[in-house]
Amino acid sequence: MGTSPMRIMAAIAFIASSLLPLQQAHGDDVKLSGFPSLILSGGTAKSTSYTIPKPFKNLIKADTLDIIFGQTTLDEIQKEFGGEIRKRGAGADVASWLCYQVALDGHASNLWFISNGQAAGSKRLLNMVSAEESDTARSGCSQGPETLTEWVLPVPGLKDDERALQNAFGASVNDGIVRYSNQMAPDSNGLTTLQALVYRLNDGQIDGISFSQITTK
Repeated sequence: MGTSPMRIMAAIAFIASSLLPLQQAHGDDVKLSGFPSLILSGGTAKSTSYTIPKPFKNLIKADTLDIIFGQTTLDEIQKEFGGEIRKRGAGADVASWLCYQVALDGHASNLWFISNGQAAGSKRLLNMVSAEESDTARSGCSQGPETLTEWVLPVPGLKDDERALQNAFGASVNDGIVRYSNQMAPDSNGLTTLQALVYRLNDGQIDGISFSQITTK
């Protein structure tokens, strides 16, 4: 029997919970905002949820950089695209992210690359990517380079709609938030990989997306 979407999302939210700490002494003045903040604060907990039978491919192509959850670091992304790495929390609970204001798939958007918790390690390994359509930059988001607009996702993105989600996952919603999740079988080391996708739709059009992957015992 598969693990429920609620358990998978709860596990990801637990590991990511330090993204929203209030201890200013252990970070800068910028808090995580926008769509990822809504997700990690529990604002999507009661949304329509589905399990998906197959994991999405763990590869994002952003211009010349291949981005892989659990392997690519925020420092590598910063070296390629610039920006300022923000940080909140301390020790094992530290959370770091980069945010850019860019045109994704022809839409003015904010784009976050997030590394958080013990699953990310001291190297600030990427474990979450989120984007939302917005004409203005969120707090702490830098102007991204034009090269960052050329990205290829393993799942439907901001250019897509309700029908694309139905074709990819077999179900969707027309308005509001929908979540998809997958849990892979434990590997030879007893590690389990959890994936989660969260979409926000407005009249059938995707205007917010978040996808994440964590590996845990």
